[in-house]
Amino acid sequence: MEFSGFRKTLAWLFAVGVCLFITKMYHFGDRMDDVIWSDQEGYYVYLPAIFIHGGFEHVECISGCDIVETANGTRAFTKYTYGVALLESPFFLVANAMAHVLGYPRDGRSMPYVWAVMIAAIFYMLAGLRLLAKLLSELGFSRLVSWLVSLGMLFGTNLFHYTFRESGMSHVYSFFLFSALIYGSHRKLNSEHLKWRLMTAVSLALIILIRPTNVIAILIPMLWGIDTKNFKNHLKKWFSDFRWFLLFGLTLAILFLPQMLYWKHMTGSYIFYSYGSEGFVFWNRPKMLKVLFSPQNGWLIYSPIALLGLLGIGMMIKRHQKGWLLPIVTLSLATYIFGSWWAWWFGGAFGHRCYVDFLPILALPSAFAVAEIGKSNRIVALGFAIMAILALYVNLRMSYVYEGMWDGPNWGWYDYIGKLKQAFFR
Repeated sequence: MEFSGFRKTLAWLFAVGVCLFITKMYHFGDRMDDVIWSDQEGYYVYLPAIFIHGGFEHVECISGCDIVETANGTRAFTKYTYGVALLESPFFLVANAMAHVLGYPRDGRSMPYVWAVMIAAIFYMLAGLRLLAKLLSELGFSRLVSWLVSLGMLFGTNLFHYTFRESGMSHVYSFFLFSALIYGSHRKLNSEHLKWRLMTAVSLALIILIRPTNVIAILIPMLWGIDTKNFKNHLKKWFSDFRWFLLFGLTLAILFLPQMLYWKHMTGSYIFYSYGSEGFVFWNRPKMLKVLFSPQNGWLIYSPIALLGLLGIGMMIKRHQKGWLLPIVTLSLATYIFGSWWAWWFGGAFGHRCYVDFLPILALPSAFAVAEIGKSNRIVALGFAIMAILALYVNLRMSYVYEGMWDGPNWGWYDYIGKLKQAFFR
């Protein structure tokens, strides 16, 4: 191994060590019990059900499932698809083996399994950041800019929270898949190699499996690298790539088959809407401004560093740089979808958690903004640096003091400002 490679290995081992330290720091006392609980348990329950209990008849599910009566008896039913469990499965299987060796109960809930979920989140977060940094480097940005943007996403947004505090939620896994989809789309644009088609097809299929409303991620391979001057030619080329569409269709069918069999087993139907009465009740009056600016989990209120990416989009348009259309179209559609949902604030969340999935789309405009600011005079650059550091500090401190359920009809600006004061003065 070359020395440079050895240094990279040491750097990644150090990063893993820091992440494990942060995870342990954030999970003290009863917080360890929160890792496999509520929605996180609903995503995870497939693993103990299949690998330990041999089905959903006897699996323990405390708060993330419903107990339903089926034609074949009582079973635990989760409304969530199995995509997160699929990505967690390698870590779960190691934990299952380690539990036996270390003398812990092999029940899917003891300490090795808790750590498996937390380590899985760290792995996918680091893999996602690595892909984004590599993408930006290949697009011509310096290593410093590439890593400043990538680490800014981690420490300045609720990606941090959904990696280290609520590790079993779907968002850090989707963050990784969006990063993989963007990187694969970038490489596929100038290469006929099958592996890039496979990377984009699998990433997109998994994104849809984990969260079907994220089907709009198909805009990433469609619009990546597009220039408004050759818009029609670009789309014509993309739609004519029949090999990719065939590969994507097969991947999607293979991944959804187990889910459809589960629905059939539990409900008697291969296609089932598992969210019951929950739906997009605000489709004709979406709460888009509230999604962005409300003290009740507004995206830009809790993750102000994202404003850098929005600034970068404006800079790219002004400088006639290609790549601005994708984030505008995708984030606009995503905001409409979030604002149409019955609980537009996606309750029980730290900030608007759904945007964690879409953060990789802001990597390019954020890097462009950082590079442009770096070229400006020192006073302007220093001012932006101070604001960025404050944004990172607020995110980290607010996540640390978060106690859950910062939402509801009684939650407003007074409550948000109170927590902001707590972040600074306690």
